Amino acid sequence: MLLGGRCDGLRMIYFGPAGYPPGSKGAVKAVENVKALGLDALEVQFGRGVNLSVEKAQELAPRARELGIALSAHAPYYINFNSDKEGKAKSEDWLISSLRSADAFGGRIVVVHAASYMGRKPEAATAAVVDSLRRVRKVAVNEGLSPIIGLETMGKVGSWGTYEEIAQVMAEIEGVEPVPDFAHIHARGQGCLRTRDDFKAALYGGLDLIPGRLHCHFSCIEYTAKGEKRHLLLEAKDPDFSLLCGLLRECGRDVTIISETPDPSGDAVRMKSMLDG
Repeated sequence: MLLGGRCDGLRMIYFGPAGYPPGSKGAVKAVENVKALGLDALEVQFGRGVNLSVEKAQELAPRARELGIALSAHAPYYINFNSDKEGKAKSEDWLISSLRSADAFGGRIVVVHAASYMGRKPEAATAAVVDSLRRVRKVAVNEGLSPIIGLETMGKVGSWGTYEEIAQVMAEIEGVEPVPDFAHIHARGQGCLRTRDDFKAALYGGLDLIPGRLHCHFSCIEYTAKGEKRHLLLEAKDPDFSLLCGLLRECGRDVTIISETPDPSGDAVRMKSMLDG
């Protein structure tokens, strides 16, 4: 059975919310609610801390597999591998904790906001990210943790995370992938996603870096000269998801679209409906 909309042949597009749907009391109920909404993905949010123990995560895994829900996670927002020694160590520990929990519930990827420039040159920030991720990956390999580390494209001009920077890290560290956030790309580029060709460049900026499934975020967004300000509902059409739909149908690749609007579950349903229509 195909999940979500068809790209090409048996390729699949997965849709789901960032965080549990309303009324979800616990992770197992969350995946059941995702399924009831007709969706097939869920990004578990550890933004304020890893609040799902390995034991509870292990309870989630079989139910998610049974329902066909593709799981992922988002690591704590306060990670910054370009901070001082203490901050780097804490950031590495937070990501490792996220990987352990995600591994226990069968998550494929853990998304992370890797760094801020902190007044340093981008090259120095990239080196700091590589340094930390090398240590994190060593722990992950030693413990047999399977989730990929997903480096998100960032929406503020002071935040590390362009495709070029992510590709530089991928050249140094295995087990790392890009996570295109279309709202962030749009905001950082001062409204740069206006045409189908704009979206094509943004989508294939990620697809061309990896051979497998691409994990993405989508919402609309308000922005200033400094980049992102706040996420908006899908109805804002800034950027316009309809311009991405045709590209998803044609790409011939597996793609996960996680809704990060203020109504993540409702807008995930709307995005899936737009693609299926």
